[in-house]
Amino acid sequence: MWHGLLVLVALTMWPSLGAEQARTAEDESAANLANCLKGLPACDLSRLSPAEAAKVSAAAKMRNYDRCLSFSSHCDPTLLSPEQVKMWNDRVRQRNLERCLEAHPQCDPLALSKTQLETVRQAAKRRNLEACLRGSAKCDPLELTPEEMRRVRAASQQRNLEDCRQGASSCNPLELTPEQAESVRLAARRRNLDSCLEGRASCDPAQLSTEERAAVQNALKKRNLQRCLDGLASCDPSMLTAPESAAVAAAYRKRQRPKGR
Repeated sequence: MWHGLLVLVALTMWPSLGAEQARTAEDESAANLANCLKGLPACDLSRLSPAEAAKVSAAAKMRNYDRCLSFSSHCDPTLLSPEQVKMWNDRVRQRNLERCLEAHPQCDPLALSKTQLETVRQAAKRRNLEACLRGSAKCDPLELTPEEMRRVRAASQQRNLEDCRQGASSCNPLELTPEQAESVRLAARRRNLDSCLEGRASCDPAQLSTEERAAVQNALKKRNLQRCLDGLASCDPSMLTAPESAAVAAAYRKRQRPKGR
C-alpha cells in the first residue's frame, strides 16, 4: 500500500520537477550568452547555438572596431571589415593631422597630404610668430616676414618699456626713446615716493622734492603716533606734540586698567 502511494506522489511531482529543471537550464543558457556577448571569461562557447555564436562573433568584432577607433593597443586590424578599415584609416590620418598641427612629437609628416602639409606649415608659422611676440626662446626670427619682424620689434619695445616702468631687472634703458625714458623716470619717482610714504627700506630720500619730503615727514609722524598709541617699542616720543603725548598717556592708562572696570 505504502509503495503505491509513493509511486503516485512521484508521478504527481514529475511534471513540476521537469519544468523547474528546464527553467534552470534556460536561465543558465541566457547567462552564458550574456557573458559571451560581453566577452567575459565565464563564457562557454561550446554551449552556444549557431545563431548565438553568430551574435557573439558580431559583438566581438564590434568591440574590436571600437578599440581600433579609440586607438587601443588591443586593436586587431585584421578583424575589421573593408568599410571599417576605411573608417579606421580616416581616424588615423585625422589624428596624425591633429598631432602635426600641435607640433606633437609623434607627428608623421610623411603621412600628410599636400593640403594637410600646407595647413601644418601655416600653423607652425603662427606658433612661431606668437612665440616671437611673447619674447619666447622658441622664437625663430628667420621664419618671420618683414611685416612680422616689425610687429615683433614693437612688441619687444613695449615689453621693455613696461619692465622699465616697473623697475624690473630685465629693463634695457638703451632701447627707450627719449619720451619713454622720461615716463620711466616719472614712474621711478612715483615708486620711490610710495616707498617713502610707507616707510619701506627701498625709499631713497635723496630723490624726494621739497613737497614730497614734507608729505613723507607727515606720514612718518602719523605712523609714529600710532606706534606710540599702541605702546610699541619703536615709538619715538620726541616726535610727539603736546596733545599727542597726552593722548598716548591716556592710551597707556587705559591699557593698564584692569579688565571689567
